Amino acid sequence: MRSRGVDLIIYNDKGQAVLLAEVKGRAGTSPQWAAQYRRNLLSHGTLPHAPYFLIATADRLYFWKQNHSDSSEQLPDFTMSAAEEFKPYFERHKQSPNEIGEEALEFVLVSWLNDLQRTIPQRLKHEPALRWLVESELIDSLEGSRLQMTVA
Repeated sequence: MRSRGVDLIIYNDKGQAVLLAEVKGRAGTSPQWAAQYRRNLLSHGTLPHAPYFLIATADRLYFWKQNHSDSSEQLPDFTMSAAEEFKPYFERHKQSPNEIGEEALEFVLVSWLNDLQRTIPQRLKHEPALRWLVESELIDSLEGSRLQMTVA
């Protein structure tokens, strides 16, 4: 069992949790499934408050902007294709979304989050669907952040 209930916690330079991220090695998920899964994680009350929450699967990314750790079942504020976003990382490691395990997917997610902050200004010119990541202020929140992977 994980010590904090999520796989990754990203902290800002003041030591406050900014993003809670859970990685699941399953495909064929839906926004409804993600909402239920998030509700279950938050209902235990053991997670630090963070303004952003992410569930990453091999084929989908589900994002929430949270004003508080409300454990009610809420559909994600934004979803995107993990298969498309992670494609360069899958190719680099000779993996496919259907074959990748949870631990490898965690490292893909960490690499993507690190690269995202650096590449988002250029990508927005060609991929306006990513605008939510900027308008929600998630990208700004990641600046100067540090990552903690929780141990199973």
